[in-house]
Amino acid sequence: MRILVVGVGIIGASLADRLTRPATGGGAGSRDEVTIVDAEGPGAGTSGTSYAWINANDPEDPSYHRFRTAAMSTWRDLAAGFGDPAWYRPAGNTVWATADDAKSRLADRVARLTGLGYTAELIEPARLRELEPHIRPRQDALIAHYADEGFVHGGSATRALAERACRAGAALITGRRAVRLNTEGDRVIGVHLDDGRDLDADLTICAAGRHSPALLATAGVALPLVDPSVPGSEAPCLVATTSPADVVVNGLVHAPGLSVRAAEGGGLVLESVELDAGVDESASLALMEMVGDELLARARALIPGLTAKIAEIRRCVRPLPLDGYPLIGAQRPGLYTAVTHSGITLGPHLAVLIDREIHGHAAPELAPYRPDRADRAAS
Repeated sequence: MRILVVGVGIIGASLADRLTRPATGGGAGSRDEVTIVDAEGPGAGTSGTSYAWINANDPEDPSYHRFRTAAMSTWRDLAAGFGDPAWYRPAGNTVWATADDAKSRLADRVARLTGLGYTAELIEPARLRELEPHIRPRQDALIAHYADEGFVHGGSATRALAERACRAGAALITGRRAVRLNTEGDRVIGVHLDDGRDLDADLTICAAGRHSPALLATAGVALPLVDPSVPGSEAPCLVATTSPADVVVNGLVHAPGLSVRAAEGGGLVLESVELDAGVDESASLALMEMVGDELLARARALIPGLTAKIAEIRRCVRPLPLDGYPLIGAQRPGLYTAVTHSGITLGPHLAVLIDREIHGHAAPELAPYRPDRADRAAS
């Protein structure tokens, strides 16, 4: 089968890697002819910009929680196959709260996650000092630790997967954008590139993240994503990276008003949900720099002695499904869509399930996440 994957973020790269591996568990492996195409390059977009937290930290929907927990296990297996690479960091996650209502919510979350069999615990300040000796929370903080969570350096992870796929025979086309889905009747037969070329395929997989709705629309196919161009949209966020830091953060740290983890090259990655308000696609460079300054000020308050400076601040535009859940499945003959907000956590696991499904083997885990679920529910 000729398979064309549009998009080489973590999902597209995971798919290409999986589809070119030796056949296991129902996948066709090396029998497929795989081509991957991206306007930039592996990990150059959202996957290489995001905070890249691997987790199943929300107990609200137990079924989706189990799905994400399985994805965390897939990451462990994948990393083992690469010899436990530096870009995979299962270093744990520490969270704390100081306001009374936030403490109550955190305690409830830990209790509910524990009830689901997830590794979650409340810890004392002394334990936090062992885990993160350079971090200084308020003395009255309620602290939780999630030992099995972690993160990846998204750009490096995506490139490693794409490179392994290419060594196994995949063709990688970068610097060219898929501008249209080509069709014959109701069937999608490939894509038209911005240089005038047509790429033919028996199956086209749209893994283009935030760009997916525009590409799918060329064949009259809708995808329910939050529009990042609308003023005040929740899809864009800002992620800052510092220069090399003279202090160490071992795992993920989620403090009130700031999230911190280690960056490649010895710096820190900084993000704050509350500072993302108003940082949509129209945000000026001056506003982005102002947010970067505030992120650094919060980091220096959290980590005494930090002297690093902001080295880069980037807008990360997340593909946010309207209901928050993945959008995975066939939308037309010859067309399969794989788009989700939690691409870093879910990417390799989705690749395993999609590989199984497109080669004729049931993947019931994907049934709740079909792109047309809203239409089916309405009917």
